[in-house]
Amino acid sequence: MLCFLFAALIVALDQFFKQWILRTLDLGAEGPVVIPGILRLTRWENDGAMLNILAGQQWLLAAIAFGAAIVLVMILLRYNEGFWGTIGLAAVLGGTIGNLADRIFNDGKVVDMFETIFMRFPIFNIADIFITLGFLTFLVHFIILTIKSEKTEKAGGYADDEDSDEYSEQDYDGDSGEYDDIDAAVATHAEQELAFAERSSPQNPVSADTVQEQEAADTAQEADASKTEYSQDYNSYPQDDTAVEESYDDIGLDLESLGDYDVEDILREYGFDDD
Repeated sequence: MLCFLFAALIVALDQFFKQWILRTLDLGAEGPVVIPGILRLTRWENDGAMLNILAGQQWLLAAIAFGAAIVLVMILLRYNEGFWGTIGLAAVLGGTIGNLADRIFNDGKVVDMFETIFMRFPIFNIADIFITLGFLTFLVHFIILTIKSEKTEKAGGYADDEDSDEYSEQDYDGDSGEYDDIDAAVATHAEQELAFAERSSPQNPVSADTVQEQEAADTAQEADASKTEYSQDYNSYPQDDTAVEESYDDIGLDLESLGDYDVEDILREYGFDDD
């Protein structure tokens, strides 16, 4: 992985420069100025940690550095929160291994060489520089990620990322029907429920007169519907005035033909005798 390669380059640069100082300057001797008025080279060996903490506890410090290096390796194997966060952790790992190598191969002492001119500050080395810069880089990156995450949670959205999935609402069109405007349908249903709740609310009572008027209107409407239905049924049967008049004429003729017979003749005609 590239982060481990970067850490290895830091270790190589740190050890190379330390070996050059050991061969060039005596212990405590001042060397050339690197940055005028700011930084110069001075050989020094520290048997403690930064600011001379735990002085004389070289092997305890070596054990701590070894444990820190193992933890950093495990974190880097699983860390995937961005480039700068990874670079920061890799820089801390490289600096930690660089100082650990001194404690193992230089009798427990760390070789330092950079001394500030404009102020009194502990002499430091390349490994210390990368540890400090790497920690600050990771810290700033972590703070930025935290701020972005909080803004995203408040907005109720998703963080903008190349690997993030984009969600877009689309209208549903299936075999069972179409839902072109679901939001409008939901809003309409909500309005209907609200109107029903307002009508049925005890705060909006209906007067008795209003109820009677409504019942009278319903009754009149039902009567009109009945009349309409009866009219339709009556009109469904065709009326032929000519046929009716012909039927009346036939009945009249039959009645006139009976005028020539009396009762006895009629009875005799149908097989009844005088008795």
